[in-house]
Amino acid sequence: MLASARALAAAFVLCMLAGAGQSQPAPYVFDTTRAEVRFSYSMPLSTGQGRFTGVSGVAEIDDAAIEQSTAEVVIDTRTLTANTAIAEGELRGKDFFAVAAYPQMRFKSRSVETNSPAAYRMSGDMTVKGVTRPIVLQIALQPPAADGTRQFRATTRIRRGDFNMTAYAFLVGEIVQIEIRATLVPAR
Repeated sequence: MLASARALAAAFVLCMLAGAGQSQPAPYVFDTTRAEVRFSYSMPLSTGQGRFTGVSGVAEIDDAAIEQSTAEVVIDTRTLTANTAIAEGELRGKDFFAVAAYPQMRFKSRSVETNSPAAYRMSGDMTVKGVTRPIVLQIALQPPAADGTRQFRATTRIRRGDFNMTAYAFLVGEIVQIEIRATLVPAR
């Protein structure tokens, strides 16, 4: 009996030691009060701008093996605001985000590559108006603060035509600059 207890204890210690070198991803959620998506596009004499304030998401971050990290983001299109009332009305309409029919946009990561200790490339799929296309986000991720929170910033460029937003081609540029800013909070 004593021998089997020792064997069990030794097996437990070996399992603990074997697992000690393996990293564990840390789960995070987006602080919805400190998350937004901003976008901009060119126009003949100005730059159009807008933002979404209804941004939620989850992330699994493995600092020891960042390529194992994942993220999913949901954007409430009904929270769209723009720099003019006319632009906001058009952007909410059927020719652009069609917020009544498509109240959410989504991003789901597929892979992560390291650019530097705090900068990464995250590839994933973006769904807008029922159309899913691959995109690449340039990620800047800060180390955890004393309270465990992390600052997250992602940028990318998309072609609006890829998501069936082709109206006003003579007034609105094809390329849209996107920036996601969020505070990530440890999931409890």
